[in-house]
Amino acid sequence: MKSKIRKNSVFIANFIVLFLILVTYLSIQINEIEFYRQMAYDEAIKDAELTARDINDSLNGFVIEQRVVSQMMSNDMFLKEWCHSETGETAGQNVYSLYSYLREYKNIYGYDVVFFISDSTKNYYYDGGFNKTLDENDDFDSWYFNFLTLHQPYDMQVDHDEVNDNQVSLFVNCLVQDKGFQTLGVVGVGNNMNSFQRQVAEYEKEYGVEISVVNIGNAHNSFKGSTGYYKTAEQVAEQFGVSEEELCQNVGDEGLSLTKDNRCISIQHNNELNWNIIVQKDITNRINSIMDRVIKRFGIVALFIVVYMAFSVTLMRKLNRLNRKAENTDDLTGLLNNKIFSENFERERKKKNHKQMTVSLFMLDVDDFKIFNDTYGHLYGNTVLKIVADGLKETVENTGVVARWGGDEFIGVYFGSPEETLEKLNSLLEEIKGIETNKTITCSCGIAQVDLSENLEKNMGRADKALYTSKENGKGQCTIYEKK
Repeated sequence: MKSKIRKNSVFIANFIVLFLILVTYLSIQINEIEFYRQMAYDEAIKDAELTARDINDSLNGFVIEQRVVSQMMSNDMFLKEWCHSETGETAGQNVYSLYSYLREYKNIYGYDVVFFISDSTKNYYYDGGFNKTLDENDDFDSWYFNFLTLHQPYDMQVDHDEVNDNQVSLFVNCLVQDKGFQTLGVVGVGNNMNSFQRQVAEYEKEYGVEISVVNIGNAHNSFKGSTGYYKTAEQVAEQFGVSEEELCQNVGDEGLSLTKDNRCISIQHNNELNWNIIVQKDITNRINSIMDRVIKRFGIVALFIVVYMAFSVTLMRKLNRLNRKAENTDDLTGLLNNKIFSENFERERKKKNHKQMTVSLFMLDVDDFKIFNDTYGHLYGNTVLKIVADGLKETVENTGVVARWGGDEFIGVYFGSPEETLEKLNSLLEEIKGIETNKTITCSCGIAQVDLSENLEKNMGRADKALYTSKENGKGQCTIYEKK
């Protein structure tokens, strides 16, 4: 019982140690994961915000000149006076002066197109001449009429440039009014977006982000698609996994930052264009890298725990075997003690494979052992017991089991018939008699065939009777129990 308690105590102590190690390690790892995850989110949001602001500044630089030039033209007295003298003709000295005026601005600033639309005739004039007369029912011309309904001095939008092979360009449209604030027409410039697209691509590559731009408030036109980074709210919502309402909300000058799963999204508003710039940074790879490091470390800790457990279990088993051996072994003779012999006997006799075996039980004691102790001392008596014990071990070897029952008494099981056992033990008694000692050592022994249906006490009773028969017949001999 003490051994079992000790064994359980060692196991529980090891379990507690490992549990504390594991809990401590997991706590550290959870805190580390959260720390690095938050740091990754903070860095990603910062990168997204900086990128969005840089793009916003680039857009401002891209369009401010176009807006300033368009506004300068809208306030130019030449254009207003020309509107009052317009004849509606598309050729002739009067209109050629307009073409020349528009062409001059194109050459100075290098725009793709410089145009003017007369509100009275709806004629579309540009630096290359007359384009067409706008039709309110033509979807392609809807931008003009929608712009007028905005009642704003200028508007910027992305649309097809029909005088330049329908390339997608950024247009700045400015209202031209006379002194009485009557609308005379719309003047503007258009420039393709290739340089802006290239700059955005460089930002994507440099910062490892995704970028899109959405129009949230300019005049509607016929252009419903996307061009590179300029997309519809529906397309961007699907791309980034956010709602159109989130994309198109007014985020003010400070902008708005969102987190979706492992993605950080920054929305910045460009007041010049009335566009929202959406920048997304995906930190999935960063998070996976953190988790990979954690998993590797966990693997090392798990391996340590497995090795520690294996070592502990092996050590505990070895210690248990040593403890069990120490607890169940007689200190003087090295034989089993009566406790473990009794337990083994009861366990073994109940096994089915022993039912057909012939097994003998013997009991043996040293004749007149008290004389050895009284005459020569207890140490000498112990030597006598050791001689007898060693002889029994050699005699039985692998064909039986022997134990010290107590005092000078020994008990054993021999896997053979009583006659075979008798022959073995008689040979041992003669051998012991021949050992030179202060007094000749003789032993008496009783042998009985084991009845496996009966317990040890009853089997011992028969062997004990045979032992006393040996004593009564003169000692120094073995006797087989015979039922009377």
